[in-house]
Amino acid sequence: MIDDFWDGADIIDAYTDGQAVDDGVLIPVEFGSISRITRSVFEDFKGDDAVEAFLAFIDEALKQFGENAERNPDDWFQSIELAGRKYFICFNGDGFTLMKPEDY
Repeated sequence: MIDDFWDGADIIDAYTDGQAVDDGVLIPVEFGSISRITRSVFEDFKGDDAVEAFLAFIDEALKQFGENAERNPDDWFQSIELAGRKYFICFNGDGFTLMKPEDY
């Protein structure tokens, strides 16, 4: 069995969290353990009720994330469903990033 598949592998390219934030790909947030969301998730919320809808969305994401974390505390990657759509939540080193599957 391989303990760490990537141990000793050559790095071809690196794109840091800071670069992704600077480029606008990731948006820093402070919602419990969710510390980043992708731009495409953020852009789904527009209009007069955008803030309210976004906060309700994040509340449900955190609820599902917490329930999954209780069942599988060592999982660094989760799949959840919100409003009939699949999303991923994955560990980013300092917290978790909420993203659409196509953002992965």
